Order: sequence, then structure tokens, then C-alpha cells
Amino acid sequence: MKRFLSLFGRTTSSGRYVPEIDGLRCLAIVLVVLFHCHYFFLDGSEKMNAADALDNRGLHLINFIIAKGWFGVQIFFVISGMVLALPYASHYLTGSRKPQLKRYFRRRLIRIEAPYLLTLTLFFLYYTLMNGGDYFINNLPHYGAGLIYAHTLFYDGALNPVLTVSWTLEIEVQFYLLAPLLCSLFAIKPAIIRRLCFMALALVSTYFSGWCNALYSSGFWGHSLIGQFSYFIVGLLLADLYISYWQDTTSAYAKIWDAVGLLVWPLAFILIEYSPWIEWKPFALLIGFTAVLRGHYLRKLFSIPWITAIGAMCYTIYLFHSFLFYQLVRPHIIDRLIPITPGEWPFNYLTMFILGGITIAFCSIIFLVVEKPFAQGRLFKKNRNNS
Repeated sequence: MKRFLSLFGRTTSSGRYVPEIDGLRCLAIVLVVLFHCHYFFLDGSEKMNAADALDNRGLHLINFIIAKGWFGVQIFFVISGMVLALPYASHYLTGSRKPQLKRYFRRRLIRIEAPYLLTLTLFFLYYTLMNGGDYFINNLPHYGAGLIYAHTLFYDGALNPVLTVSWTLEIEVQFYLLAPLLCSLFAIKPAIIRRLCFMALALVSTYFSGWCNALYSSGFWGHSLIGQFSYFIVGLLLADLYISYWQDTTSAYAKIWDAVGLLVWPLAFILIEYSPWIEWKPFALLIGFTAVLRGHYLRKLFSIPWITAIGAMCYTIYLFHSFLFYQLVRPHIIDRLIPITPGEWPFNYLTMFILGGITIAFCSIIFLVVEKPFAQGRLFKKNRNNS
């Protein structure tokens, strides 16, 4: 089993591997997968608000949490901010070698863009083949906008019909371009001032997004870096704390952090629909991530090999899961073995997890073909003697 799971392991360019981060990626992608397949099972009678979530002896609570699974995207944004910032934080705070911009952009160009372009093109050709020339003519502009990561910009925040999940990848690319500049904030001394700057940036960005939307109401703001900026900044703050204090995994307060995490993570989903005077969700994730990275049992849980293996495949799963739902797994497997009856709870939970599990299994094969060859950020492996 260990040898099999190693096929899906992650190799980092810096050699710094934090397995809990892949565990958090697993949490994020499972939330997103369940969120997108949830629609197949609903009949409209389900109670999706926090006040009624505990009705019917708690059965609606699971539906409520799954319906908030879109929040997995924001978990990904925090992870991206942290992972991209770690080499820069290490440079500014410990004096390690400064990341080279050329290598930084080349790695992301190959590792992120190559699988994305392959997937976008594959889907465009597939849907053209299935739907004929009209689809090609009508969706060629959407495909072209997707190629340059600008669909939400050109189409006022609308999702790309060729690859609906690509709006988040466009935001990721926008952040990749800004990250080296933002990481210069790690040069600020003393540490308390630097961290207050990160906190202030996260707060101000949420209000700026709301101000922009009030000035010009558009779906663009929520589907752009402007609307999601605070989550990336929280990731930078986590990188600061990790490099400064947390590389030593021992902690006298580890079990206290376990308790905090068990409280904060469910609470984040229960309270997610409320909008108090302060945008608290990025800071809830700050506490939740800290609990995983500093807790004793939570760190072990999020470092379980099969969980980290799913996390390492999250990019492929994210790109392909909706396509597999609609084109393969549901029509040709689930509907033939376990026909879906909307509203049939709790039986539908079992079917939903089977649907998600089969989809992830297919994605593991696709991962080895589409993503794994580019995983180290280079097109060809170098000779070990020259690496």
C-alpha cells in the first residue's frame, strides 16, 4: 500500500514538505466534490440554513455542511498563499537563499498551466464533437478567454461553460503574478508590525471588494482576486508564523489546539451564512489552519498517507470531477447500479459518497497521465548528476 500511495506523493522544489498541507488540500477537494454532486440528490425539501440544520434528528446538518462545500475553494486560496510564501518567508526571516523569479514563474507555468491547457482543450474538443459546429462557434470565444485566464474579466464574472471551475484558476494565476511583490512584506521589522500589516491587508481587502460591488454591482468581484484577496494574505501570515515558530512540531499546547480545531472547523460552516460587521471567514481559517499545524491529533489525522495522497491529486480532481460526474460516473455507473432518487435521505448519503469515491478513483488515473509528468515544474527530467 505504501508503495502504491507513493505514486501520488508530492515532490517539492524546495525539499520542504508539510504533509498536513496536503491533508488540508484533501479536505478542500472533498468538500468541493461533495458540493458539486449534492445537486443530484436534492428534491427541494432539504433545510439548508443554520437555524434548521439540526431538525429531523440532525439529518439536515450533513446536508447543510455539504451545501457549504464551496468554502473548500477558499481553503485552497489560503493554502496557495502559504505555500507560495514559504520560500520567501524563509529567505527574509532566516537568511536562506532568495527564490529566483525565473524559476518561480517557469515552475508555475509548467506545473499549473500545462495540465490546465490540456484539460480546457480536451473538454472544448469533446463538447464540440458531442454537440456539433454550433457549439464550436458559440463557445470559441469562451475557450479563447480561458486560454489567457481572463474569462471572468471579459464576461463580467460569468463562469466559463467549457470549464466552469476555471474561475478559481484565473484567480490563482493573478495571485502568482503578485506574490513575489507581496512577499517583500516579510522584510518588515519588527515582526509584530509585519503581522499587523498582513492582518490589516486582509481586513481592508474585504471592505474594498464590498465597496467595488456597491459602486458597480457585478459577479466579477467575487470571481476575481479582489474578492478573494484576504484568503491569500492569511496564507502569507501563516507562512510567517510557520517559519518563525512552527517548524518544531512539538508544542506544549498541542492538545489545546486539537480542541480549538474541533470547535472552529465545524463552526466555520455553521456560521458561514452570517455577515457581521467584520468579515471573519479568513480569520476562522487562520485559526483552523493553526490548529491543524500545531495540534497533536489533528496533525496526525491530516498526515495520514491516503489522505495526503488525495490532497496531492487535488488539482486533477478539481479539473475533472464535474466532467466525470455528468459524462461518465453517474450515467454509466451509478444510475445503472444505484438509481438516484432525490430526497431519499439518509440512503442518498451512501450513494453520494460512492459517486464521489468512484470519481476520485478515476481522477487518480488521470493524475498519473495529465498532471504527474509536470508535477516538478519541468518538462524533462534532468540527469541526477547535474541536478
